[in-house]
Amino acid sequence: MIIKDFHCVEDCSDCCIKRQYFPTVEYGKIGIFLLPNEKLEIESLAAEMSIRVNILPRIAIGGWKSPGPSKVIGFQLMGYHEGNYCPFLDVKSQDRTNHGGFVCTIYASRPLACKAYPAIKNYGNKVELDCNCKFACNDSIFANKKHLANEILALRTIQKSTEISGNSKIWRYATQIGEEKYKNIFLPRGWYLQN
Repeated sequence: MIIKDFHCVEDCSDCCIKRQYFPTVEYGKIGIFLLPNEKLEIESLAAEMSIRVNILPRIAIGGWKSPGPSKVIGFQLMGYHEGNYCPFLDVKSQDRTNHGGFVCTIYASRPLACKAYPAIKNYGNKVELDCNCKFACNDSIFANKKHLANEILALRTIQKSTEISGNSKIWRYATQIGEEKYKNIFLPRGWYLQN
C-alpha cells in the first residue's frame, strides 16, 4: 500500500456536492456537521454574504424515557437541490480552484467537518477515510496519520466536543430531505432515539 498526503482529485468537488443518507434512507440526507459554536459562525457568514442557509439539529443527548433530547451537541448545514449542494459552494460563477474544483466561498472559515474530510475514524496509527472520496477510493481507505495531520486534528476536536458520558443516550434528527423517490419512506421530521 502506498501512503500519500491527502489532496483533492482533479476537478472534484464531490464532498461539497454529494450528501449521504444516514443512518438509513428513512432519516433523510444529512448535512455538513456543525458544532454549536460553528452554527453561529455559519449563520453570521451567511447573513454577511446574503446566502440563505438551512441549519437543522443532527445529534443530541438525553435520557431513555424523556420525550426528546435534553442537549443538542451537533447541527447540520443542509444543502440545496435535494439536500446536496453546499450553499457556500460557488457553482454559478464557474470559477475553479487550483485543482479544478468549484470554489468554496468560506474556505478559510469552513467548518471542522470540512477540514477533517476525508478522515472519518481513528484506528491506532491509521485513520479510516471516507470511501466516497475519490482520493480515498483510488488507494486504500486507510492512511497513515502523519500524512493527514490537519484532518486528524479537526476530527479529534469534533470527537472531544461530542463525547457522551454517563447514562445519556443518543438522539438523531430525521430531516425528510432527499430525492423525491424516497419521500414516501422518510420518517416525519424530528428526533428519534438511537437504539
